Amino acid sequence: MVIRVSEIPDEGLRVECPGDLGAVYSEEEWRLDAASLLIERRGQDVAVTGRFDATARLACGRCLEPLVTQIGSDVNVHLMPVPSARQGETELGPDDLEVDFYQGDSLDVGGLLRSETALALPMKPLCRPDCRGLCPVCGGNRNVTECRCETRGIDPRLAPLEALRRLQ
Repeated sequence: MVIRVSEIPDEGLRVECPGDLGAVYSEEEWRLDAASLLIERRGQDVAVTGRFDATARLACGRCLEPLVTQIGSDVNVHLMPVPSARQGETELGPDDLEVDFYQGDSLDVGGLLRSETALALPMKPLCRPDCRGLCPVCGGNRNVTECRCETRGIDPRLAPLEALRRLQ
């Protein structure tokens, strides 16, 4: 959903139905489940506040099995128009790190939600907390079958550290 900033009413624009935003994600198995956003114009700046819930299909960070992840996140974004000309290098202040920009008179709300979803994703998604991962020798999923591969010996470069560990 792309909106024109100049057409945002004074009381703000409410988005309560995910269907109003159209196709937010390009991945077929990802979906926006709920959205409750308030888009307000403050002079040339725009504030987007609210909450959204989404479902994403990811791969486990240990065993690579597919998993479905529920994402729920609050949105509190301050947008400003892109500066027309930047004079050399500009030093950012602490308040500038919480500001994003929009181009021209258009604000892509779907793009904003894609960015917020990326920030809300887990850094290392796991199919379950006790996932045993893949065998480093044969690559088998240790959650499915007990691996009987021989473990490799200690790297000779780390042998002095192993000797120190045994002293303790």
